[in-house]
Amino acid sequence: MIPISTDSPIRRTPLANYALIALNALVFVMTIRFDEPGLRDGVTPYLLHADEPEVSQFLTYQFLHSDSLHLVGNMIFLWVFGNPVNAAFGHIAYTLFYLAGGVTAGLGFALASTHPLLGASGAVAAVTTSYLVLFPRNHVRFIYFFIFIGFFELPSLLIITAKIIVWDNLIMPSLPGSGDNVAYSAHLAGYAFGLTATLLLLLLRVLPRDQFDLLAL
Repeated sequence: MIPISTDSPIRRTPLANYALIALNALVFVMTIRFDEPGLRDGVTPYLLHADEPEVSQFLTYQFLHSDSLHLVGNMIFLWVFGNPVNAAFGHIAYTLFYLAGGVTAGLGFALASTHPLLGASGAVAAVTTSYLVLFPRNHVRFIYFFIFIGFFELPSLLIITAKIIVWDNLIMPSLPGSGDNVAYSAHLAGYAFGLTATLLLLLLRVLPRDQFDLLAL
């Protein structure tokens, strides 16, 4: 299942989210021949080395992706959930929130692993649960591929909690044959940051409250 849109209002052009997507794509193009030894050696210092991390790596790792599927998967989620969150936060606050989500995800990963980490999935996870807090009653539209192609919509509270967080990151890792190269701890740390930070911003009225956010349920 792949999310393709939401019915959430976007009252301002999400320029910051567009810029983040473009930057991720640009960095990937610059490192597209990642498997060549010379380039791989050049990129390695910018990964997050969980055993001996450098401060700068908590930012640089967020913009590196291992292959096109890794990039496209992250950017689809960032496009779908990031545009309405950007519109709600504003450009500067959204950018700082996104980067802080990635840093927190990196910290969560470093506490649980000693392997290198790359990718925007931790920051995207933070954006996803921020969307959940801001728009729990709105619907997410998915396309699915199972024998045939179809579409369906579900409330974000259900699909993000049950499918994206619980199934994909808590149940799937315990199943035989699950991918060992998926940074589940980074995802979970990103989800936790997005949820708690957005709730706190609503409680402090830094973000405007309305009758549809998670606190109003």
